[in-house]
Amino acid sequence: MNKFLKVMLIFLTIFIGVLIVQFTMDFTNSKETNKIEDANTQISPEELQTQTTIAITDIVLNQLLENIILNIEFKQHENQQDVTLYLQGNEFVSEDTLFKDSYNILKEISKNETIRDFTFKWYMLVKNNNTEVLTLSFSQDTISKVESLSYQQLKQLATHYEKHAALK
Repeated sequence: MNKFLKVMLIFLTIFIGVLIVQFTMDFTNSKETNKIEDANTQISPEELQTQTTIAITDIVLNQLLENIILNIEFKQHENQQDVTLYLQGNEFVSEDTLFKDSYNILKEISKNETIRDFTFKWYMLVKNNNTEVLTLSFSQDTISKVESLSYQQLKQLATHYEKHAALK
């Protein structure tokens, strides 16, 4: 019986130790989470632009599987921003394909609440010159509803739509 009590006391001590370690880790993690939330609320425009650039680049690379970003421009509006994304299409692309690609990117962009307006500017080679062939701009309202829309509705919902004659 004496051995049994000693073994039980050892297990009880180990169990209490594990509980203390777990409680300490949870408490430390909650402090770190609060620090991260505080840092996010006090983010500078430059940091916001950097985070958005990284997010957009990841979205485009994941959606299109090729490096087609020409440029990304930002206009700051307090804690939100207008973004213009310049993309390179190949010379055999159609308007329908660009709408599908834009729609897939816009679905992912809709998860970023810091974007107020978003504009796509698609370029492709026309007579050996890199030419803007399609421009689509969307308001925050449209961006937030994109999940319930289809890519075929983008033309009607765009706040600005411009198509070059060379785009089929």
